[in-house]
Amino acid sequence: MPWTPPALRSLLAACVLALAGCSTAHYTVNEPLPAGPASPGYAIRHLDAGGNSDSLLVLVTFSGGGYRAAALAYAVMEALRDTSIVWEGQPRQLLDEVDFISAVSGGSLTAAYFALHRESFFGRFERAVLGLDLQGVLTSRILSPRGLWRQTSRRYGRSDLLQEALDDHIFGGARFADLPRRRPMVFVNATDIRHGERFEFSQDQFDHLCSDLGSFPLARAVAASMAVPLVLSPVTLWNHRADCASHPPALPLQSRASTSRFVHLVDGGLADNTGVRTPLEIIAARGGLVASAVAAGLRGVRKRVFVIVNAQVQARHLDDESADTPGLLRQLRSVVDVPIDRHAETSVRMLADTTRQWAHELRAQSDADLRGVMARDTSFHVVEVGLMNAPEGPERDRLLRIATALRSGAGDLDALRRFVRQTLRADPQWQRLLRELQAPDSGGPGTTGAAPG
Repeated sequence: MPWTPPALRSLLAACVLALAGCSTAHYTVNEPLPAGPASPGYAIRHLDAGGNSDSLLVLVTFSGGGYRAAALAYAVMEALRDTSIVWEGQPRQLLDEVDFISAVSGGSLTAAYFALHRESFFGRFERAVLGLDLQGVLTSRILSPRGLWRQTSRRYGRSDLLQEALDDHIFGGARFADLPRRRPMVFVNATDIRHGERFEFSQDQFDHLCSDLGSFPLARAVAASMAVPLVLSPVTLWNHRADCASHPPALPLQSRASTSRFVHLVDGGLADNTGVRTPLEIIAARGGLVASAVAAGLRGVRKRVFVIVNAQVQARHLDDESADTPGLLRQLRSVVDVPIDRHAETSVRMLADTTRQWAHELRAQSDADLRGVMARDTSFHVVEVGLMNAPEGPERDRLLRIATALRSGAGDLDALRRFVRQTLRADPQWQRLLRELQAPDSGGPGTTGAAPG
């Protein structure tokens, strides 16, 4: 039988492994904080507000779900950009008022790329990210002789190859220090496998490890957020507290990562696949709405808006339609899918319940308690753009067939754009928000200048 190129590559890889033994390749180690005064780290209180007002606080969350999630997040960003509002007498786009973006897994691709390429984001993302077959690039690296050899090291894995691919094709070696120091604050979230807790890539979180986030590669944070267990390897961080040179005052977090000598991170969806828990946990850890606003350096908040972008779908497997015992692959997939599905459902419900509780608590507080940070009658809006909420019909079937993969299919982005426009047009919370923000077409059919599709 003639040797085919794949067979030759496999033979060559086997020879390389046999001759070379174990690789000494090593993942990127997060650096300790330097001694002495440090430059302001990546945290909301250190970001310039620019034209972003404190009084209108907008938080956007991007779920996981591969390129389906990345494309849905991008379509919502287009809608926010194309929604004109008037706030405090000034005309602007709703995107200009976004203060926080919390992202998970595939959604972190969009969030991180936006954080890095603010001005050129809409001109570059569709081609540079959605146009890239990242799945093919990663598979080729994993199965290449060099990739196979490096994976024989106990300190180098498939997620390190993903980091490399992300750097080569998307982030260009950028580090957190390269992000513009202005709002919105972007949280890339992963999951600490020891404690099962959410881990955020912020300087506040890295202070608990006595580590410098500024020198940390953006691609490595995104790789950690996307590190699906079994498919990709955990991303490891070192805790430098034992030899800390500066001991910065660390703000409270709902995280026990500081108790670990090494923090091993996997897909953020295991702790929260919607990104919703990030703002909720930060607010709770800081002591409530007012205290967290003080810590963030905010004043005069009168309206808080949450836009939840949820690309989660309920996949159907052939094993589920059979009386036979599900196979090993189906069982392994359930180990990941079941906790992700359960957390996503409870997170959205938790946010709705929590905003009602916050409104009640604010009404009961005195002027002294509020400290000019938040208005007693602060209003809350929760808008969800979720694929599972699509109305029955061929368009829903089309959306739910978009695979959780690291490549886009023909027409996927246009289908998601149509879904975003139709969802916002039908959402009463979104329409009420537009009326309160004096959007020019707030009484009309939908968003102002919604993205085409």
